[in-house]
Amino acid sequence: MASVVLITGANGFIGTYVTLFFESLGHRVVPVDIQPPTYDLSLLPIKASSAKLDVTANKDLSKLCRKRKITHIVHAAHPREEETPEVFTSCLQGMQNVLATAKDLEVHRVVFASSGLIYGRNKKRERSLVKEDDPVGLYPSYLHRTAKIMGECLGNFYAQNYGVRFVALRFASVYGPGQPGGLGEAIREGILGRECRPQLTRIPDDPIFVKDAVQAVHLACFSDKALSPAYNIGCGKGYYETDLERVLKKHLPGVSFEIEKPPVSKTVDQLPHSHLLDISLARDELGFSPSYDLDGGVAAVAKWVKSEKRRMV
Repeated sequence: MASVVLITGANGFIGTYVTLFFESLGHRVVPVDIQPPTYDLSLLPIKASSAKLDVTANKDLSKLCRKRKITHIVHAAHPREEETPEVFTSCLQGMQNVLATAKDLEVHRVVFASSGLIYGRNKKRERSLVKEDDPVGLYPSYLHRTAKIMGECLGNFYAQNYGVRFVALRFASVYGPGQPGGLGEAIREGILGRECRPQLTRIPDDPIFVKDAVQAVHLACFSDKALSPAYNIGCGKGYYETDLERVLKKHLPGVSFEIEKPPVSKTVDQLPHSHLLDISLARDELGFSPSYDLDGGVAAVAKWVKSEKRRMV
């Protein structure tokens, strides 16, 4: 039976690239979202039109999956990163509905777009890497991260009790062409002659180019092996502000920019984790191997922006 992949949050940054990549490999995709894509992401050559669907509406989700005979689910839907109880409730309700639908339809696998931020301010020895079995903590002052943790908990519950094949991918900071915010947008603004203030999310940082991120999604989605509950997905190398400055000067000649410091919060638990992600488990079990370093990723973003410059607003 041919695979049919439901992609939630398909108009978001990661969801858009998952849809594009899966289409390029000949998979049948069913992209859904409640929001339209940003203008830049709409420039990508995606063939399938996304259906408007709220994953928190269980009956609508189940009905669609039955009608389209969904075999795999990539769950990338997530509300805006706002620290409100509604965000937390929405995340858990959407995850619950996705997992319940996967159980009822016996889908082959659910891949959840989680985040390396779940590790919080992980205290480890200097230069040691963050591994998947390192502890994570729940903090009431950061509901967005807590929702990711609880989403993984729900997924593991359904895996252990109902046999749902669930795997979470804990992404480092993902960047690329068309990115709303972050490094991708900073490069876009610089090339368009606007204020360019790029930044890393922490020091050192292991940013992952979006095409490498979706490669990991594909590997996890279609692996025939029994997988671990979660995998760290990063570029496998640490970068500093001097590295970012060097790469930007190389690929954005003539562009004036000022590198900003990583964001700092008043509450310690909201700070990004301070150590790089160990991606060895993803290498060993998924066969994941990043193709882009920071130099290659920035070059790819700059090339795309220049090629689409006339269509941008």
